[in-house]
Amino acid sequence: MPTLGRDVAKVLCDVIRLEGGLNLLLNLLYTAELETKCQAGKLLEQILVAENRDRIARIGLGVILNLAKERDVPQLAQSVSGILEHMFKHTEETCSQLISDGGLDAVLYWCRWTDPIVLRHCAMALANCAMYGGQANQRLMIEKRTAEWLFPLVFSRDDELIRLHACLAITVLATNKEIEKEVERSGTLALVEPFIASLDPEQFACEMLGSSDTSQGRTADDLQRLVPLLDSSRLEAQCIAAFYLCTEAAIKTRQKKTKIFSEIGATQSLKRVVCYSTSSTTSSLAKKVLRMIGEEVPRRILPTVPNWKPCEVQTWLQQIGFNKYCQSFLDHQVDGDILLRLTEEELQEDLGMDSSITRKRFFRELTELKTFANYSTCDRSNLADWLGSIDPKFRQYTYNLLTCGINRNFLHRVTEQQLQEDCHINTGFHRVRILTAAREMLHSPITLQTASDGTDVFISYRRSTGSQLASLLKVHLQLHGFSVFIDVEKLKAGNFEVKLIQSIMSARNFVLVLSPNALDRCMGDPECKDWVHKVGDASRWGLGGCWRRKGLVRDQHGPQSEHWYVPAGDCDSPELWKERCACYRPF
Repeated sequence: MPTLGRDVAKVLCDVIRLEGGLNLLLNLLYTAELETKCQAGKLLEQILVAENRDRIARIGLGVILNLAKERDVPQLAQSVSGILEHMFKHTEETCSQLISDGGLDAVLYWCRWTDPIVLRHCAMALANCAMYGGQANQRLMIEKRTAEWLFPLVFSRDDELIRLHACLAITVLATNKEIEKEVERSGTLALVEPFIASLDPEQFACEMLGSSDTSQGRTADDLQRLVPLLDSSRLEAQCIAAFYLCTEAAIKTRQKKTKIFSEIGATQSLKRVVCYSTSSTTSSLAKKVLRMIGEEVPRRILPTVPNWKPCEVQTWLQQIGFNKYCQSFLDHQVDGDILLRLTEEELQEDLGMDSSITRKRFFRELTELKTFANYSTCDRSNLADWLGSIDPKFRQYTYNLLTCGINRNFLHRVTEQQLQEDCHINTGFHRVRILTAAREMLHSPITLQTASDGTDVFISYRRSTGSQLASLLKVHLQLHGFSVFIDVEKLKAGNFEVKLIQSIMSARNFVLVLSPNALDRCMGDPECKDWVHKVGDASRWGLGGCWRRKGLVRDQHGPQSEHWYVPAGDCDSPELWKERCACYRPF
């Protein structure tokens, strides 16, 4: 029932609550034997609509948290992780209680498992906690190393839905400026855009329609929370929000509910992404959404605004809805340079924009254009990106500073009065922040890279069988304070020797994950064409021809695999290498 299924399900869930079913389930979860607990948990997981979540938060959260402490029981983990997934959507206060009383710890513990049902619930739970928990709870998530534990979920090769929800979680965390640096250091964020680019949103929507959990799509409240990601300055946030909305557009089109996108304010944000996004993946996804919901798709704005001719200014005016003033701008030959330096007085007296409200609307659009513009043709010191690192909206001041002859090297000598009068930065607090950052940059120590400033550990693995163990090993090492480089994707053939040798030589230790049959392709490969063989050979010479400092992880029993030394000596023969890898004692 594509159009009525959600409404019917909600009525059934309400009946269960009103007839005392929720209380009965909670009692069973508290007192019954394991099998009954598991069945009660499965049912509770399926009926947690908003009103039922309210009820559980008031009278049953303690029961759920007690169950979460039994985290080594596989049968129970499936339902409890699903219940936690839903409860993290409740309120910021509920999220805080779940985090402080062990709910988040249980979810992070399960992230190392291999059960796809549990991992899917974990990914969704972390995404919900990030989206619904607020900034204070996002900080707590980072303190519990959530960004690192999301890595194996995003890195998974088995379930794209797990990866997608984990990508959403890490991206939402990255939009919080207070924790952005910690999120970036985890290495998880770098996996988001390549993964989204590899997906087909329409095929993904078909898979969701075939699943009982996702066939109805997301609610308006859920979709509303994606809109700020579209408006974010982070490309990863725009990319994943556009993908989610693209899959939802396919579902809502089938349900004939496409008006929901206008109601939540997503339409204008999608058009803005099409106009200004520098990511072809994100722009393409946004275009697909607009076409599916029957909206006009705007043309992409050329980012090199300072070089615009008057005709390109005309195109921009038409796209932002100021057709009425096109002739006036054309008569005055307003090009990109003049557009970026327009004042309110010129707009009113010379271009005939009399209404103050209309001028405010115009400057709102112009500010956005200045923020997304590419100034590389006139910005040799990369002032725009430096301003954006203080605050993304500060990029709007780039051209004002450049036309006054100010670059990054001179900015610390500028006074606040000059910023106001010459550069027309009218907001006092913005002036203070820019000058403070400029002076901090002047006095910050310059860190010189030395040969010893390398990664602690370089991890390589066989992609077909070793990705999960490799990702868990990365997290384990990071949690113990080591810096880790994991071999995420194959390097391009032309850059292999240089980039690989540089990465390995800068690493203090090399780890090769020996998952089942990982060395089979090395047999009969004297030219080292196989990826693992090539990496192993390069690492041997990169670390001085001695393998005593190299560890190999043999995947025998899942996460509790043994670690093996490889001996020093002559291992040019793949057969001898494989023989010696298998016979040395664990350390």
